[in-house]
Amino acid sequence: MKSIKTGAILAILLLGTGTAFSQSKKTESTKGVEQTDGKTIQVDGVGHKLNYTLNGGNAEISGGDNTVTIKGSARKISVSGTGNKVYIDKVDNVNIEGGNNTVYYRTSGTKSGKPNASLTGVGNKVVKQ
Repeated sequence: MKSIKTGAILAILLLGTGTAFSQSKKTESTKGVEQTDGKTIQVDGVGHKLNYTLNGGNAEISGGDNTVTIKGSARKISVSGTGNKVYIDKVDNVNIEGGNNTVYYRTSGTKSGKPNASLTGVGNKVVKQ
């Protein structure tokens, strides 16, 4: 009876571990990237180098050491994590949380010519190219 309980516990632990690994493998197989209906870009993961085209939508980048290049414009870019770099032609609003993230832009649709920026964390920057 004791060995059956021990075997059942081990099976549950292994199945739980297998599920955790399959979920991370699933993320790797999709490269942690989703793009929804051409209006929203979502990037989640580590070390991705990706290129997109966006016309007035939103971009959400989370994770670490991702480099995302977006041709076109975004109403809002949200970045969280560390060491992410986002290059975009035109952006109106930027929200950055975490550390050492940078959003590089060419122009903005705001009156000042600079995007409205909310920076939380250390070493985050919004830089005009």
